Amino acid sequence: MQRSMKDTENKPKPGRPIRLPGDVPTEEKIFTAAIDLFAERGYAGTSMREIAREVGVTEGAVYKHYRSKDAILVAIFEHLETEIYRPLPPPPSPGLSIFRDLLETLPDYLLANPRMVKISRIMMNEMHSNRTIRDYLHEAFGSRSDSYTESILKAEIDGGRIRSCDPHALTVLLNAFRFGWVYRNFILGEDGPFDAESIRKEMLDAIALLEAGYVLAGTREPGRSSTG
Repeated sequence: MQRSMKDTENKPKPGRPIRLPGDVPTEEKIFTAAIDLFAERGYAGTSMREIAREVGVTEGAVYKHYRSKDAILVAIFEHLETEIYRPLPPPPSPGLSIFRDLLETLPDYLLANPRMVKISRIMMNEMHSNRTIRDYLHEAFGSRSDSYTESILKAEIDGGRIRSCDPHALTVLLNAFRFGWVYRNFILGEDGPFDAESIRKEMLDAIALLEAGYVLAGTREPGRSSTG
């Protein structure tokens, strides 16, 4: 008996497996595995073959999505851009200082985003031996970050919300603290679990110190440290 044309049309065809709802795309799996391995073993200590093994695909499948490890590194840079650089924030909410607006949410953001912690570890651990990473950090977290932050602080000085001072010097101080705070709390020591309460306390105390030294009286609520 011959099969009808309808039966032939309905027969499953060989080829790529159908992606089920909720399946993570292979490219995303590769990206995630690469971040995990770079953070654990280092960029130079991780091969494309090891990334493929971690994902459970062939090495060729990895190269289909990323032509090299450097291409994965570029994708990590692009991910950082979307996470870190957004339009300048609006003026601080009534009663809140710019220091609180810029810093207070950072602990909870990193505690809730283990991927960003791993990327931070990759950047900071590899910057001394990897010229590409060092150049990116110098531009993104050096000159560009300074320009971005300085424009915000200058507006606060001009608006009479923080005391008159050199906005560039204050920018260097603020960004150095932010960079060092991330390094000390999320890069040094163990991978976790992190002491969330201690991390938040340290940040709140630093904000209170900045407010006491720079925020003009009458432009914010009384200083709020971790102790109230």
